[in-house]
Amino acid sequence: MLLGALPASLRNFPRFSTNSRAMCIRTIGIGALALGIFALGNGCKKSEPSESQTGGAAKQPVPSNPVATVHWIGMKQLANETNAAGVLKIWRLPETEKLKAQTLDKLALAPWRLSGTNRPPAVTNYAALVRENPSASLLRSLLDDLVQEEWYLEIRDPKEKAAQIALAVRLHPVRAGLWETNLGTVVQSLTATARTVVHYAGASHGWQVQVANSSSAPWPFAHHVELARSGEWTIIGLAPAQNAAFTDLLARAQGAQPLFADPAKNDWLQTTFDLRRLATALSWGWDLPQGWPRISLALNGDGQNVLTRGRMNFPKPLPFEIEPWNIPTNLIHEPVHSFTAAQGLKPWLSSSANWQNLHAGAPPNQLFCWAQAGSPFMAYAAAPLADASRTIAKLGPGIMEDFNPLLAANRMGKWERASNSDGVVWNRAPIIAPFVQSVGLAGGLFLFAGLSPLSLTNHPPPSGTLRELSRQPNLVYFDRELTGPRVESWMFTGQLFRLILRSAQLPPEANTVAWLKAAGPMMGVSTTTATKTGPAELLLARTSTIGLTAIEIHLLADWLESPQFPLRLYTLAAKLPPLAPRRDRANSPSSR
Repeated sequence: MLLGALPASLRNFPRFSTNSRAMCIRTIGIGALALGIFALGNGCKKSEPSESQTGGAAKQPVPSNPVATVHWIGMKQLANETNAAGVLKIWRLPETEKLKAQTLDKLALAPWRLSGTNRPPAVTNYAALVRENPSASLLRSLLDDLVQEEWYLEIRDPKEKAAQIALAVRLHPVRAGLWETNLGTVVQSLTATARTVVHYAGASHGWQVQVANSSSAPWPFAHHVELARSGEWTIIGLAPAQNAAFTDLLARAQGAQPLFADPAKNDWLQTTFDLRRLATALSWGWDLPQGWPRISLALNGDGQNVLTRGRMNFPKPLPFEIEPWNIPTNLIHEPVHSFTAAQGLKPWLSSSANWQNLHAGAPPNQLFCWAQAGSPFMAYAAAPLADASRTIAKLGPGIMEDFNPLLAANRMGKWERASNSDGVVWNRAPIIAPFVQSVGLAGGLFLFAGLSPLSLTNHPPPSGTLRELSRQPNLVYFDRELTGPRVESWMFTGQLFRLILRSAQLPPEANTVAWLKAAGPMMGVSTTTATKTGPAELLLARTSTIGLTAIEIHLLADWLESPQFPLRLYTLAAKLPPLAPRRDRANSPSSR
């Protein structure tokens, strides 16, 4: 019945089969790779005095506390890890190989295709486009090394806010020679500037491209590009001018100190980043709050699952205390495919201009989200709030004012006051029937929302999950899901909202969709927690089969399929043109 009500574009989306567990870290081979390439491809906008071309800058003091680091051991090493058996099952899927190849082709084309298009693209043979572009072909021949081999990326932001980027790749001498020649030719092509041979102290080979005329460089990061080889390591530097990150990494590759932190750990991927500083250094234009944390993450496995651990260190003590959970158990019934609980929201919402503009009183401090089996759109959220009725009286008109103009332009119904509650409902929406209202439960009043009317069953709430939430002390965040079924649900939900928002849908024949079809049924249970371990620290932990939850996997697919990858999501890049205004029936030919 549900599929019969779907538009053709959704009905034609391939159904997933049902299989067992085990999945792959798409993000370790491709996501971590794309993170490094994305950082390299954005640069910054300020410059520093030029450095000498003799490599003498290696004696400068080493800046500490980089804004971002990434260490990836490479698929060659991972293939020999006994604790990576589950990952390798999916990595070796034919659909994985096709998606990997498409992603690397897009990355090779990115320097020449960043302008992109706002029209939904046809399925494109990116490999053919690479073959037609000699410089992209040279770059493409290097990118497989960033999947297969070990590398380390470091980004710094000196006090002048000019990002310095350095990448060290462990390569066989033959591959290192290709990097030296091919990358030099690509940089010369992009900058219209010849490279100069440089004799770096302790390095066997080296060159540098220094762009004197800023208009000759496609991006600020390409003003000063350099490469050096030291033993097994090939080091590449990108900066507006002087690059202390490059010279320091070169010195470390020569054995003065470890190239990266904790080299003895058996992690597949290690990363640290301060997103606020990183966005400033790379001129991304993000307005992140002052209290944004520094985050560190590490991934390894136990043979079947991916184990993720991390920390969030905030500049100031977190402005909340842990309180007992107030779970809306009357609303949650098995079978449940996902359940999420979060607290500590009140300080953040109170400082939000959007909440302040509602004049709706104090915001909630806890939020619970869950999804029931049976329909992709049986997804709900509830937040305990003593003054929920008063808040709905303010929130409802705000929703109608903010969203109805867009819905009217796209002819997707409208938010209206509900006839059977104190809330609002989205009438004449395709397939779904979203609502927001207040509800009284045993634990008090709650704000309650969903994508479709709540379907109560005779089954109790998920007692095991709720017990685990209640018995873990100092929890700030808890999430458990059946990732395989949720991947399928998010695909239907994502495709529907692309339809509503006038974005092109992910094509059924796309490589990302084929990969989700093949890998999705192999995804098992994912559990994520964030625990407050100090006044300004959260400890993160996740056990999963890919390292990502279903919504994160869907966003990854949306990103990898984008015609403007790696800069924009598919949903944002492949926008459909606005609908033409309705013709006046009184003046139409049929009415005459």
